[in-house]
Amino acid sequence: MKKNDRFNDIDNALKELQESISQLEGVDKDEIARKVKQFREEIYTGISRWSSVELARHVDRPVLDDYISAIFTDFIELHGDRVYEDDQAVKGGLAFLDDIPVVVIGHRKRSSHLKDYIRHHYGMANPSGHYKTMRLLRLAEKFRRPVITFVDTPGAYPLPEAEYKGQAYSIAQCIAAIAGIRTPVVACIIGEAGSGGALALGFGDRIIMLENAFYSSISPEGYSSIIYGDINNRELAADTLKGTGKDLFREGIVNHLVTEPTGGAHNDPETVIKEVSRMIRHYVRELVDMDLDELLRIRAEKIDRLIPLG
Repeated sequence: MKKNDRFNDIDNALKELQESISQLEGVDKDEIARKVKQFREEIYTGISRWSSVELARHVDRPVLDDYISAIFTDFIELHGDRVYEDDQAVKGGLAFLDDIPVVVIGHRKRSSHLKDYIRHHYGMANPSGHYKTMRLLRLAEKFRRPVITFVDTPGAYPLPEAEYKGQAYSIAQCIAAIAGIRTPVVACIIGEAGSGGALALGFGDRIIMLENAFYSSISPEGYSSIIYGDINNRELAADTLKGTGKDLFREGIVNHLVTEPTGGAHNDPETVIKEVSRMIRHYVRELVDMDLDELLRIRAEKIDRLIPLG
């Protein structure tokens, strides 16, 4: 997290500078403020892929609760997986998107305005989280509700107790369920999206991704550890993985890229969430008007195209 601190330091320093400018007398405040804004944009222009990873992990980045409260109405959370427990890393339930009843599922890295990461295992799901997801998918299919997922996780929960309960098998089942569900699915990649934990929720008929989100089959640190024996080559690993929103949009994997404000989504969360909301509405209305068999045929073709990329 120390590397991530540099973005906090930059943002805080520039905010303090802007506050100091506002208190100056006898100078052209607008011109100085313009130069500060220009300097800020220059700092963040063309940042590295690793810097995008850091921004995807930023402690003030908007999280699942922020999106749910801003986009949906009458959200009712459904708890438990009917197998083990209620996994706090996955949150889901019934809601309305304007007049359309939907099912919302997402990784809950922390609560809105809180730093309760440990309570939610940093958004890393146990098998119970994947079984909860499958339970919600079955409900969505039964009642013909479109599904909207939000992905923000470093990966599946890695401790032995998760493996004892069949972590890999539960991920595979979840991926199969979301690929075969007979209802439209819109996936939103809002932050960090690592490994099988992300794949369990990260596929849809339409995929929306934030510019500095990072979606890859393994984290840069994990890749560096396997290939180079330590995490010191994580920046090179991030470049190799090519998992930023820009990368995946360029490859045609992502349908819509949400541009983030200078310095990351946390600097203007309302605008970012508003754009995500706009595209969710657009895609859901587009998909519900499609013939279901045609939707599934197109989805199968999309999966076939993605397999060689894996």
